[in-house]
Amino acid sequence: MAETVAYLAELWSVSGERLLERCHGLTDEEFFWEPVSDCWNVRPDDGAPSGWGYEYEFDPPFPAPVTTIAWRLVHIAADNWIYWDHAFGPGLRNFPDLPVPSTAAAALRHWQESREAITTWFGTAVDEDLDQLRPSHLGDPRRAGEVVSILIDEQIHHGAEIALLRDLYIRRADS
Repeated sequence: MAETVAYLAELWSVSGERLLERCHGLTDEEFFWEPVSDCWNVRPDDGAPSGWGYEYEFDPPFPAPVTTIAWRLVHIAADNWIYWDHAFGPGLRNFPDLPVPSTAAAALRHWQESREAITTWFGTAVDEDLDQLRPSHLGDPRRAGEVVSILIDEQIHHGAEIALLRDLYIRRADS
């Protein structure tokens, strides 16, 4: 494995392990907890493939709504599925096509499954692969390195937000 790919693979692996560790013991109550009013969350949706959906806009309102652990975990997985499907797969699905898990345990499994193809790619990629132009659901092709960088960034920053929400939830329950 080349130097840059090895570095990105390590970021992917470590940030995934850290998020999984921080989600240990996550309950459904905590998963859906709304720390403020008008949160974006995962909710029943009769029109969605799994009967559940979540609020999402490519151009969110300002200020952006606070999102729940459920929203953030589902969002990380959805990005993994869609970015990868378009960059390295048939590119047939879009966000509304994805099932949205309705429990903390199902969302964690869904997120872990969404990581598998990316983790496998890191196992065989070389630095030159990062420069390959790949199709994108956003229109213009993107370099493979940009795709994996986006997914790593999403996992790290939403993972940190999930960790903070878990800390706040515990402190709230202790009050």
